[in-house]
Amino acid sequence: MADWRKGFGSLKGLLAQGGRGLIDAVYPLECVGCGKAGRVICDRCYAGLPALSPPFCEICAVPGDFIRCPPCQDATPSFDGIRAPFLYAGAMRQAVLAFKYGGTRAAGPQLGGMLAEYLRGHPLPGDLAVAVPMHPRRQRERGYNQAELLAREVSGRNGLEYRRDLLVRSRQVAPQAGTATAAERATNVAGSVALQDDGCDLAGVSVIVVDDVATTGNTLEACAAALKEAGAQSVWGLTLAIADGRRRGE
Repeated sequence: MADWRKGFGSLKGLLAQGGRGLIDAVYPLECVGCGKAGRVICDRCYAGLPALSPPFCEICAVPGDFIRCPPCQDATPSFDGIRAPFLYAGAMRQAVLAFKYGGTRAAGPQLGGMLAEYLRGHPLPGDLAVAVPMHPRRQRERGYNQAELLAREVSGRNGLEYRRDLLVRSRQVAPQAGTATAAERATNVAGSVALQDDGCDLAGVSVIVVDDVATTGNTLEACAAALKEAGAQSVWGLTLAIADGRRRGE
């Protein structure tokens, strides 16, 4: 049965959004850490998740014994900072991969709830929340934008305005996992995000950009650059996890 269901997971990635909901109802979530049925991360595995704790860079939150990491010292990003509750490792990494690539859309409420709870305990300046946008072609292939599902949970549970169509992908980019160097990753996403309305005025507005994981920070940088150009007062990235430098581009 386990082998059959593993193969079936790839089929889930090809089904339309309506089909996903039916499959998730018939085949309920299993914990990515231990296989227990019910949720993508059970209570026991949740207690063992690798938390992001100081010291870390005050800007990009990459772990390290410094106030600012060398890249953020060399060039201050457009975003004011990135924050996350967890490191991209262990069960959290497996949950993100299942949510992002494995068709496990039903994990959205639990993972989004974790992020919403973190924001309540670690407030960020924010008048509204947006999700890192996905190119329409890729979203049709996947059936959903995982960042959007997280952003809806974060905004709804924290009383933030949610702007679904504020940011759009102006061009489709290659998956960051296919890039080999930091320079290639930066070039890959540079200028790939724009505002839906070119005349949008965000003067004095504080924006929280939600995504699943921050690796290099280049995607959040592309979002922040577009928002700051429209006058946003501040832009903070909020992600489930921060990569610690050992894994990049996933």
